[in-house]
Amino acid sequence: MKNLIVKPLGFLLLCVSFGACNLEDNFPEVNPIIGEWKADGENFLSLKVNGEEKSLEEFGVEVLRSNSSSAVSTAEDYLSFNFLGPIDLYDPQIQIAGQEMFTALVKGESVSGIWKLQNAGSVLHLNSLDLRENGYFYNIQNITPEVLELGWSWDMSYIGETSGVYRVQLKIKLAK
Repeated sequence: MKNLIVKPLGFLLLCVSFGACNLEDNFPEVNPIIGEWKADGENFLSLKVNGEEKSLEEFGVEVLRSNSSSAVSTAEDYLSFNFLGPIDLYDPQIQIAGQEMFTALVKGESVSGIWKLQNAGSVLHLNSLDLRENGYFYNIQNITPEVLELGWSWDMSYIGETSGVYRVQLKIKLAK
């Protein structure tokens, strides 16, 4: 009678023990944003105005209203200061670490700061004392372990002789 109770209980205990062991539980989940990100090809940055792709020169002349000789540098300065920040306009290199720290190379200089995912992981916030006080916010359009696509869109309005509203979209594609 004792064996009839002990053997099924032992078998049940053995089944529960094996069922509790799961190899997937032994590895912590790694956030796909962590790693070293660089430009994904030559055209990693796209700039659209009212849905039409624009070069830096066209953006500088048509939207920022700069003359053609300084249009590219005006567009570079505007985008770098207001939207790109720690993401270099020509050769982006950014290392995002697990302790919410990042380092980046911008115009040949090292920049470091903190990063956070906000709005349920749909917005990346990069903040550095070396750059703008409030940091930079990017909408995460796509993220996989190998590709990170960031975007930002805004409206620019002008009042005067040639008034108008421009819908500007910036997209950055980085890869590990």
